[in-house]
Amino acid sequence: MKKWLFNPFVYIAGVRALLIGGGIMIITAVVAFYSRAHFDGALDMHCGAPTQFWQSWLESSVDLASLTIPFYILGRIFSDTTVRLIDIVGTVALARWPMLLLALLAFMPVPYPTGDMPSMNEIFKLLANPYFIVQVILTIPLIVWNVALLYNAYSVSTNLKKGKAVVTFIAGLIIAEVLSKVTLAELLHK
Repeated sequence: MKKWLFNPFVYIAGVRALLIGGGIMIITAVVAFYSRAHFDGALDMHCGAPTQFWQSWLESSVDLASLTIPFYILGRIFSDTTVRLIDIVGTVALARWPMLLLALLAFMPVPYPTGDMPSMNEIFKLLANPYFIVQVILTIPLIVWNVALLYNAYSVSTNLKKGKAVVTFIAGLIIAEVLSKVTLAELLHK
């Protein structure tokens, strides 16, 4: 059971992982649209302002591409074996399934400020909301789980192990976060 929760990529990869992960991404985008969740970075989620469905789908797609590109390039550079793009994109798509749970958490009745600069009163109201505290407590392990899944997806798809895998994964994750933030800001004019 532990392997299915943290490393299903030894069983599912390539096109099959992409189809399952892609289906989950579509469901996540729908849930995010209705729950007002925004995946405006490769590793993060914010709640608040309403959006249109195409924006929810765009955020998920840009996040997937932002993770896939550096992981593929780093895998090709540092792996001694063949690294296939379909394996990277498929396993990364499947690894993002905890984001569906994050989008569901966004349905909690939390009074998120909708403006760019929330007032101190809005911030105190948010911090005093018990649903917000529960949401934060549940979000942290889901993000950690997502990172563990992404690491295993990367490691299995690139055949990298130990130190080389860890260092290149961290570099790829940082690049992916910056790439997704910049790309989404440009595309959505934020």
